[in-house]
Amino acid sequence: MKNKLLLTLILTFAFVGLAFAQDVSVEGTVTDAVSGQELPGVNVVIQGTSTGTTTGMDGSFSLNVDGPGTVLVFSYIGYEAQTISITSSHISEGLDVELQEDVALLEELIVVGFGTQERADVTGAVSSIQGAEVEGRPLTNPALALQGITPGLQIQYGGGQPGEENTIARIRGTGTLNNANPLVLIDGVEQSLSTVEPSAIQSISVLKDAASASIYGSRAANGVILIETKRGQSSGMSVTYNNHIGVQNLLGWPDSAGKEDWMRLENEAQVNAGGQPTYSEDYIQNVVAGTNPLQYPWAEWEEGVFQDNAFEQNHALSISTGSDIGRIYASMNYTDTDGVIQNFNNKRASLRLNTDFYLRDDLTLTTNLLYRNRNVTGPGFRPQRITQGILHINRNAIMSFPDGQDATGDLLFGSWNPFIMANSGETQRLSNDILGKVGLRYQLTDYLNIEGDFTANLINTDETIFRESRSGMIHPVTGQTVAASGWFGTNTLQEANYSKEELSQRLYLNYDQDFGIHDISGLIGYEEIYNSSEVTSAGRANFFNNELRDLSAGDAGDQRTCRSYNDPGEFAGSCYNNEWRLRSFFGRVNYSYDDRYSVQANLRYDGSSRFGDGNRWGLFPSFSAGWRISSESFMDEVDLFSNLRLRASWGQLGNQEIGLYQFMNIYNLNQPYQFNGSVTPGAAVTSAGNPNITWETTTMSNIGLDLGFADDRIEVIGEYFWNYTEDILLDLPIPATIGVSPPTQNAAEVSNVGWELQVNYNSQPRMDQGFQYTVGVSFSDVVNTIESLSGEGPFFPDKFTVWAEGHSINSLRGLRSPGLYRSQADLEQYPATVNPNVGVGDIIYEDLNGDGQISQSFGENGDQYIMGNEDPRYEFGINFGASFKGFDFSMFWQGVLQQKHTLDGALMEGPNWQNYIPAVMAEETYHPERNPEGTWPIVTAGNTWNLQESDFWIQDTKYLRLKNFQLGYTVNQSYLRNLRVFVTGENLITFTPTDLFDPETPRGRSQFFPHTKKVAMGVNVTF
Repeated sequence: MKNKLLLTLILTFAFVGLAFAQDVSVEGTVTDAVSGQELPGVNVVIQGTSTGTTTGMDGSFSLNVDGPGTVLVFSYIGYEAQTISITSSHISEGLDVELQEDVALLEELIVVGFGTQERADVTGAVSSIQGAEVEGRPLTNPALALQGITPGLQIQYGGGQPGEENTIARIRGTGTLNNANPLVLIDGVEQSLSTVEPSAIQSISVLKDAASASIYGSRAANGVILIETKRGQSSGMSVTYNNHIGVQNLLGWPDSAGKEDWMRLENEAQVNAGGQPTYSEDYIQNVVAGTNPLQYPWAEWEEGVFQDNAFEQNHALSISTGSDIGRIYASMNYTDTDGVIQNFNNKRASLRLNTDFYLRDDLTLTTNLLYRNRNVTGPGFRPQRITQGILHINRNAIMSFPDGQDATGDLLFGSWNPFIMANSGETQRLSNDILGKVGLRYQLTDYLNIEGDFTANLINTDETIFRESRSGMIHPVTGQTVAASGWFGTNTLQEANYSKEELSQRLYLNYDQDFGIHDISGLIGYEEIYNSSEVTSAGRANFFNNELRDLSAGDAGDQRTCRSYNDPGEFAGSCYNNEWRLRSFFGRVNYSYDDRYSVQANLRYDGSSRFGDGNRWGLFPSFSAGWRISSESFMDEVDLFSNLRLRASWGQLGNQEIGLYQFMNIYNLNQPYQFNGSVTPGAAVTSAGNPNITWETTTMSNIGLDLGFADDRIEVIGEYFWNYTEDILLDLPIPATIGVSPPTQNAAEVSNVGWELQVNYNSQPRMDQGFQYTVGVSFSDVVNTIESLSGEGPFFPDKFTVWAEGHSINSLRGLRSPGLYRSQADLEQYPATVNPNVGVGDIIYEDLNGDGQISQSFGENGDQYIMGNEDPRYEFGINFGASFKGFDFSMFWQGVLQQKHTLDGALMEGPNWQNYIPAVMAEETYHPERNPEGTWPIVTAGNTWNLQESDFWIQDTKYLRLKNFQLGYTVNQSYLRNLRVFVTGENLITFTPTDLFDPETPRGRSQFFPHTKKVAMGVNVTF
């Protein structure tokens, strides 16, 4: 299949590159008709062919033609195309061409649901991002390029495993207790935001309110992100090659205490608990000196797991061409990325072909074809397990035996050695994605056309996980066999297959007609989506050796289906077969009067198989209006504004992302019961269904103000919004005597209220390549509140979070602490403790309910309270770009002014449980003599009382980060249309109060693939 697709693409490249030898040459210059400035980069093409050239830096061109009568087409972005028939005088005397600005092209087109609109006519809250803003950064995951670039869009980055970067997008906050992910459509088809090649992106639109998103109905309650990929140019041909090659390094991993500080603090913890020091003075001195590392080992786990300068490369080759018979855009993309954890890698290759063929003047055939191969590889353990090992395992161990064998070393507790875990076994997820879309557009009249398309989106992934046995290793000092247990006790192989098939079809009728100062447009349409997915998995253990990795070679007596050995994989260890279907009808009407008043109405009627009979259909309307005040006659004498426009919208959206089959009872077919004194196989309902569940519905209201100054070189866009979601699904408690899990009910309500501000400035445009610059600032905030839980709750979804009415979804619960006990007076002032061993140097917890004891219960009956929430507040982005002569420079800063995370796990446990000791802990741990002003609690082996969830461990994680900088130079030469070289960096500078973890990481036990910073260089070539 891959060879056939590659051959097809090569033949396409060859076809569009055909040219014929010419006889004579015509030369000339192209200039701006108003300013007289020379225009570089103008396309000069022989009409009806792909033969042509582009003007140089001085606007000059030279092109071979057949002779007089040849027709040349001159085209340039922002200018009207001009067609000239060559005469004898043009050949002998030269041809000078003046291009006029195209006012229509200068109006920015915004991609909206099932169409485009001029920016001036958009009445909803839509942010638009040009593909160049994403393409210019050395990223293989375009989701990361959206962070901070548009107000109201939050990108939460959970880790950087190549090929499986964990990114979570939120548009205007979290609007539900369930799936809050926005709908992501790439060329109209739902796909992952992380998989599209950045070089293929033409534009990105973020639909943030009901007026812009309601055309997508039940899938749009959390907002919509629309991505359009590139299509062929209207005339001529261009070949583009872009690449970058760079290195990545660890970002945000906490600095560890020095060897001596580490051991002495661990000794201190043992002594404070009444025990003996773990490390003798002789051991400490030998470790510090590095003498006899086998007798006095010290495992630097980070050196055995992480790698510096992890390599990354990306190459993108594309051809764009067009003529009077059609347009073609074809591209090839290849990415190879190593992880900062050793042996993790992702290779991704893709072939894309987008075509528009003009079958007749009124009939166009469009196709989108994509093949993508993804090969994610790593050792036999998930990165979360490996980082867990670094954070939780002792260091007085031999990390790697000097026996010349791969990945041998001490096994702590029989099954832990992060170095071996990162350097043994194998994980592979090999995916083949095929997407095909074919459509027809028929122009019925000048103002009416009909469009239809069919799409097949197929994904197939094979997953293999092999974990090696480490039984039989010989210790280099004792000569004894190293005990191996758990996942190292025997080798295991798990295999799984995931397949997904999504078929969709759309048909819609478009209408657009002007009646003088009246402009009316609209569409009606139909859409249907069918989705099925299936996972199967199996595994065997006890293979003859670690090299024999075929499932048939494993022990048939120790095999499993749909169950994992130890840790499951992405698919290994599970089995399921799911199906769902969505059928929809939709319509939109736009009316504009005299370019001053605009109104829009949308309606979508959705039917979803996720709900039971009688509740499957939902109706979702929206309305919006805009008033261009600057076009009113009373503004004629006001020169301050080049644009002044007021917008408002209201609408309702649904959310069908509630999981499958929740309206049905769940049966356990392996539920034994007692019958006549013996156990008998049987079946029983274990989870009650709710046939009455229906859509979660979000009501959105938005007010917007657009301001333009100095011919719109200064642009200000402000938005204020309030969203209210009702009928959120929640499992309300039922009496335990019923004997089943509670059914899901429409029971909760959540609101999000916020504002957005974006300011852009562009310097005066120049045609002489003099200094020009742009500055953009975006700022936004949103307040999330749970308005109702139907009188129930609070609910505790995890050990940190509480769902309570009147508070954020991301609220944190815990004990209140005023600090550390530093004197007997403090002990008398706060006598209630969680443990009788509490003394000076330990954390104080306040007895909030005054019952004389510290209780972990929440609310009036206990001492836990809401400590705050983890919602990012006051997010901002600062964009700066400048150019001078051939040089260009850009930088992008992004940050959050208010954000909190809570510590958990090893970073707070430290020597209390022989875990990781951060440098700040070694520096700040309280000791009555050594460090009486310490800000961290005293260490005591086995201590649990200082590790309670409390506001003592809340971290301030606001930050300012240089997300990207780039310096480029466009080489002045005459051989290529464009040649630019650049150097760039990602995440190179960060300002934040916390030094324990990266401020963008999710809270928890810090067990995830670390974030990275990157330096790269590359080249952009256009032929």
